[in-house]
Amino acid sequence: MAFRVFLGWCFFLPGLLGHGQQPDCDCTVRGRVVERVTGQPVAGAIIYVRGGNSNTFSDSLGNYTLGNLCQGRYRLVCQLIGFDPVEVRIDLVHVLEQNVTLRENDVHLQNVVVTARRTQTTAQARAELSGDALDRTRGQSLGEALKAVTGVTSLQTGSTISKPVIHGLHSNRVLILNNGIRQEGQQWGAEHAPEVDPFVAKKITVLKGAAGVRYGADALGGVVLVEPDPLPDSSGIAGEVNLVGFSNGRQGVASGLVQGGFQNGFGWRAQGTLKRGGEVSTATYRLVNTGIREANFSLAAGYRTRRAGVDGYFSQFNTLLGIFSGSHIGSTTDLNVALQSPRPRPEYTPDQFSYRIDRPHQDVRHNLAKLRAFWRPATQGTVTLTLARQYNYRAEYDISLRNTTFQQRFRLTTYTGELLWEHSRVWKKVTGSLGLTGLLQTNLSTGQVLSLPLNRTVLIPNFRQWTSGIFAIERLVTRRWELEAGLRYDTRHLQTFQKTLTIASSNEVTETNRFNHTISGTVGAIYTLREGLTFRFHAGSAWRPPNVSELYSEGVHHGSATYEEGDAQLQPETAWNTALTANYAGKRTALELNLYRNFIQNYMYLSPQESVRLTVRGAFPYFKYTQVDATFRGFDASASVLLTPRLTLTSKYAFLRVRDVRNDRFLVNIPANRWENSLRYEFPNRAYLSLGHLLVARQTRVEPGSDFAPPPPAYWLWNASTGIILPVAGHSLNLNLDVSNLFNVAYREYLNRFRYFANDLGRNASLRAKWSF
Repeated sequence: MAFRVFLGWCFFLPGLLGHGQQPDCDCTVRGRVVERVTGQPVAGAIIYVRGGNSNTFSDSLGNYTLGNLCQGRYRLVCQLIGFDPVEVRIDLVHVLEQNVTLRENDVHLQNVVVTARRTQTTAQARAELSGDALDRTRGQSLGEALKAVTGVTSLQTGSTISKPVIHGLHSNRVLILNNGIRQEGQQWGAEHAPEVDPFVAKKITVLKGAAGVRYGADALGGVVLVEPDPLPDSSGIAGEVNLVGFSNGRQGVASGLVQGGFQNGFGWRAQGTLKRGGEVSTATYRLVNTGIREANFSLAAGYRTRRAGVDGYFSQFNTLLGIFSGSHIGSTTDLNVALQSPRPRPEYTPDQFSYRIDRPHQDVRHNLAKLRAFWRPATQGTVTLTLARQYNYRAEYDISLRNTTFQQRFRLTTYTGELLWEHSRVWKKVTGSLGLTGLLQTNLSTGQVLSLPLNRTVLIPNFRQWTSGIFAIERLVTRRWELEAGLRYDTRHLQTFQKTLTIASSNEVTETNRFNHTISGTVGAIYTLREGLTFRFHAGSAWRPPNVSELYSEGVHHGSATYEEGDAQLQPETAWNTALTANYAGKRTALELNLYRNFIQNYMYLSPQESVRLTVRGAFPYFKYTQVDATFRGFDASASVLLTPRLTLTSKYAFLRVRDVRNDRFLVNIPANRWENSLRYEFPNRAYLSLGHLLVARQTRVEPGSDFAPPPPAYWLWNASTGIILPVAGHSLNLNLDVSNLFNVAYREYLNRFRYFANDLGRNASLRAKWSF
């Protein structure tokens, strides 16, 4: 029924609104022109449409606006003496936000050609990693790379596993869109990192706060958009090669990308990454069995014209992750000794380095296939259909010496689909979209005996899940105001099949069914008070039904070295999020302040229990899923000040307070406040030198005795980096050298699940080389 209503809207409403309309010639492209290396605004650049009569200049803040354009495909050109010209290919429908990066041409380089993507304005607080900022994270995992964004930290399991935490929320509360597809793996696990290769991205965008209307269930804390460049559709071949080396763990990373196209609108791309690392070291000792291996690739091809197009994408992610052997303890006595010891036992801190990965470890593989097609009727907007299939394989191997097979294996298959209609502008001010989404997911779990006397053989049961949703978002744009509102309806049906071993039967299966549905909403506003000063307000709701692990898990979770128990009585979470953001951009100063409050009813989390669990696999810390009402309040602040024409000071501060309001208690595993500062000097020869520090406070907002070990002390880390851009054979070679934990400080991070057993990483130097051709 919902699908028929959707089709009716698609074909009836645009005809009603668009009857007798001429093509929309009140479109606008706007953005900011900045210098590539420093990120400072560039004033006086001319911006024009090739072959047209419209042009404008960037102002003192680098901002420009080019209006009164008709819908269609254009080539936008930006030029200024002393810089290489930039030509941008755009598909203009309504309002397009396109920033332009200029490069000084004191040495001859090829012109930069960028393909633009139409983006929707949103009132949500957002941050972006792109250009040089993204290049300086190359070789890191997605979770580690996003720590460069204010308000984003990471939940770690040792040195090899990291997942993003936005304003204190992570895992199933942070949605990751990989090339427009919601990433579906076993993300419920604290040590289940996103199966995403960051090298596929040209830009990574973080939306902070609830985004349930556009993206559906699970987007309580925010959304991470991993966005590659659009496929080229002009003749020629281009690409890049990235080489990265890390001193700690002697890790090496190599990634390459090559792409091309034809003038008829056909484009293609191939990309691949290899990674290998060995045992990492803390400030004073090495950690056994902490290596990593990774092999990934992606392929894409597409064809597009002005009114229609189709593209396909396939990626495969493969990794083998070693788990620190000192986290798997044989008895309760040994576990208590490990929790109280300042360092692991000698057999877990070898003198000799090794690349070998033994048990325990994880073997993870993830495939993603995507097909997308769009159609633009003459005056009816754009209709886009996106279909995808994902297959996730995860095998976890215990430290057992007598067994050569896995202890747990999960095989998850996911089918997703979205039909989206973005209607033409109404009354020259209103734009919007209507969407229909669906998901079908099946999981097969196999394993060995996990707990007695239940004789459970798997941590989570087999399940089948169906979800569907319908949403509408409308946006009104005036000279100073941008207003938006949206509404969404979602349903989810979860069917589980739980097998246990009993004396009477070896195939006893218990089937359960759960059905949930809800309505989510959002309102937002953007107000431009004056040039360079903007305010954003956003209020939205989102929901998240309990996943299978929260409901039915019971047994040893080998990757995190914990015993976990679910609760079948858990109810769906509902979040109400409000946020206010102020942005100021002046000639020498840029400031941003983001205030937020997130109230989550029926918040679910793993609560440490007083006792430990002794199983057939050894002794493990015992955690149980618990439900409370919680408030997350805080702010993110950042400032960038140009002290001299070449010296820039940057400062970031993240503050968070979380409370269980149902029981008037603090919650565990909440990020501590952190403050980060850096000084960066730009040399005339396109080189730079940077020095910075990170101060992380001790997490004091924890109830006494609520965890197996008290929060670790505060720590202060220094880092340094330098880099240069060199011309090589008519192309550019970027070289960067970074050193983190410069003074080799011994510390433990509160959000590292292995802080019970060992310190965090010591000094780590990384060398990056990027050649673009």
